[in-house]
Amino acid sequence: MWKLIEVEDKDYIIRNDSTRDHHKLMLSDFVTLWCEEISSAALFERCKQLNPLMDTDQETLVSWMLSFLHNTSNAKINVKQSDYMKVLEINLKLAGVPFTLKFHLKELSSLEFYNELTLPLLLMVQQMQAQKVMLVDLLKKKDDEISQYKLEGAQLPHKSNEAGEFDQNQFEESWKRIEIPVQIAKRPKLWFTQEMQSLYVDVMKKHKDSRELVEADDGKGNNDDDDDATQSPQSGLSPGKRPRKSPEHWERLYATQNLASQTTCEDKIKVKKEEHQQNKQMLAKKKTTQNKRKLPL
Repeated sequence: MWKLIEVEDKDYIIRNDSTRDHHKLMLSDFVTLWCEEISSAALFERCKQLNPLMDTDQETLVSWMLSFLHNTSNAKINVKQSDYMKVLEINLKLAGVPFTLKFHLKELSSLEFYNELTLPLLLMVQQMQAQKVMLVDLLKKKDDEISQYKLEGAQLPHKSNEAGEFDQNQFEESWKRIEIPVQIAKRPKLWFTQEMQSLYVDVMKKHKDSRELVEADDGKGNNDDDDDATQSPQSGLSPGKRPRKSPEHWERLYATQNLASQTTCEDKIKVKKEEHQQNKQMLAKKKTTQNKRKLPL
């Protein structure tokens, strides 16, 4: 699921798709989409280079780092432009020691932007339109039921509680008068509500399921000569077409595991305190020497 972050009064959405030891981090400002795909091993090596005082195993450190992509409240995030890419920098502290993590995000193509953002929005509009049709039909059926009750002699105890019959034409005209907030163009986060995020996840799951059904049907058509006529669609697919667990599945799994074990991971990550103390002493000594040089003779 996308998560909204604000960096220097600018809105971004961020999302991480993790499939075991592979991670795909995406960042967007609703106009452009950037991405970096990185393995757990590469992410671990990058972390060790940026944070030489950290001492722990790969799995623990990677899980702890990814947890801050789902919960950024305790982290400071910066987004900087570097050459032809965006650099996402996450800064926080572990046991009082500064910790830094960086992602180098390349701009994705217009087709990838369409698949990740434009298509989901179109599907969401289609689903909301379908919901509207269902609600209109339901209201008309309710009116028919109420009319039937009245014909049978039913009466409301209070006349003021009686609602008029649903008028679809009047309804269509009324929603046209709803104003569109001008500020939503400047601050898309006003649209990015929890309800919309949930709808995004739902429509993408339905879209994926329907696509897999089509692929399964195609796979069955290509296996008409199989001896086993009762073979299931999934087992009849070629290896390349067999349904796999979606990135959303692994994202939810990582989010649950990471947030639940964040404290545990912090306990496992050891800071080389002796080296940290030596570095602090060397830095203090260096500053003292520089100050002495600045003193007038």
